[in-house]
Amino acid sequence: MSTASLESALPAGVPLLLDSSVVLAYLAGNEAASPLAAHVIDALVQPGRNHATLSAVTAAEVLVRPFAVGGRAVAVGELFLRHFPNLDVAEVTYGIAREAARLRAETRLPMADALILASAVALGIRHVVANDDRWPAAVAAQPEISLCHLGDHLPV
Repeated sequence: MSTASLESALPAGVPLLLDSSVVLAYLAGNEAASPLAAHVIDALVQPGRNHATLSAVTAAEVLVRPFAVGGRAVAVGELFLRHFPNLDVAEVTYGIAREAARLRAETRLPMADALILASAVALGIRHVVANDDRWPAAVAAQPEISLCHLGDHLPV
């Protein structure tokens, strides 16, 4: 597998929802999926090939480590979340919360994951990128969603 297989799974121009696992692998830089996460964010999202959305839940998960470290780490995390090109953070609305409750009841996903997946469903984003092994079974129950699991494209 390769970045070519990743690009084939994510057609140009389609909006993406990025799970926390992708953003955290990108920021950590030392995970097996980090090069693929970097390719999605730096080669597909940043230049505008694909627009990406993060759930506000992902934003919270991304900021945990910077707050633990302190100092400039929070500013760097917030700079990424608020100003990275072609990347938006979606608020958790009542509609997303309701959809998350339905997803959690159907799939038993943890609530944070259900809220993130619900963002894609509620916002009409059909392509979700994740690296969490709990997601394939949950997404399989959502025929309107296509999952690109980074692990399926390893090794790079």
